[in-house]
Amino acid sequence: MHTVIMPKMGDGMEEGTLLKWLKSEGDAVKEGEPIAEIATDKATVEVEAPGDGILKGISVQEGANVPVGEPMAFVLAEGESLPSGASSNGRASASGPTASVPAATPSVAQPAAPTPEIAPAVMTDGAESRIKATPLVRRLAKDHHVDLRQVTGTGPGGRIVERDLRAYLAAPQTAPVAPAAAAAAPVVSSESRVEPMSRLRQIIAQRTTQTMQTVPHFYLTIEVDMGEAMALRQRLNSLDESLPKISVNDLITRASVLALQKHPIVNAAVDGNQVVYPSGIHIGIAVAVPDGLIVPVIKHCEQLSVRKIAAASKQLIEKARDGKLMPDEMSGNTFSISNLGMFDIEEFTAIINPPASAILAVGSVRKTPVVKDDGSFEARQRMKVTMSCDHRTIDGATGALFLQDLKRYLEMPLLMLD
Repeated sequence: MHTVIMPKMGDGMEEGTLLKWLKSEGDAVKEGEPIAEIATDKATVEVEAPGDGILKGISVQEGANVPVGEPMAFVLAEGESLPSGASSNGRASASGPTASVPAATPSVAQPAAPTPEIAPAVMTDGAESRIKATPLVRRLAKDHHVDLRQVTGTGPGGRIVERDLRAYLAAPQTAPVAPAAAAAAPVVSSESRVEPMSRLRQIIAQRTTQTMQTVPHFYLTIEVDMGEAMALRQRLNSLDESLPKISVNDLITRASVLALQKHPIVNAAVDGNQVVYPSGIHIGIAVAVPDGLIVPVIKHCEQLSVRKIAAASKQLIEKARDGKLMPDEMSGNTFSISNLGMFDIEEFTAIINPPASAILAVGSVRKTPVVKDDGSFEARQRMKVTMSCDHRTIDGATGALFLQDLKRYLEMPLLMLD
């Protein structure tokens, strides 16, 4: 007998969502054959059968959130029966067995971005002993004099896990204020159309809300003359048709890398009361996909030329849109870039994508009248970029110096070819 459990796809994963059963109760399955699709906090993956046999005892319904290691079904060999507490009608009792045999092996299918639903961390009576938290969290809370009733848990069933407490400690603490009146619920009439949020939209909602609540943002905007950069891009793209074409975003990525090397604090991240300087520069590129946004990451950009950045970016964007990104290709960003220039957006601000401390919002390159030294006007190709900064690591002057260097590299693009 083999147990099909919710697999662990990374150190931070505590639960996943069963999206779809690819096999039905009573179907014969072969080892390695996909039997289900699950959504993790990084991607949608297929769960494979851990052995040959008959799929029985399906205990998790499609759309349910399942803790890591929780049994979801069994694969029985001829003559075997379900363990005590399990049934073959699609449900299992709460006292059912835990996984004690090899787990199903996941393989990547298509991207998604679910995370555990945020649930209240305090039970109905609100007593300290009823707060759902790990022993480590309770010890850390005691050391830091934190009332766990003020911390929102994102673990299974609303359990407070270490990252929740770390986020609470890292967030600026303010005196409690009187609660505002509850927002009025939207009016739903018979003519309204209501549909559930997709898992991708749910994760975007959860993460952006959490980031805005825990990361103190401030914003800096600078205008860049892109005339020389656009001319260099045209010349490079005309050299060899077989080489990857360089986009404006590739030039911005390369300029960002060079500026980050001069200002490593912008590439750093907050971890509790520590600042972590990563060993490389890993740039997240925001990519629009149906129903949402995902951020594939180009690793170790400090080792890549403009042309190699273009090749890596093109490959990751294609994989993102085809649903073939691996989980580790969407994690570990130290800086992010979100470009809406292709939509003719002149200027905007973006929400920081943790663990990064900054994100660059890029507007369109457009012809703008510029006053020359002699007082005459000239049409120049200009672009506005706005950097959202985490004030815990980056001060205004630091962010301004970074943007000045970014501007210098883009306006003198031959410096990026060294």
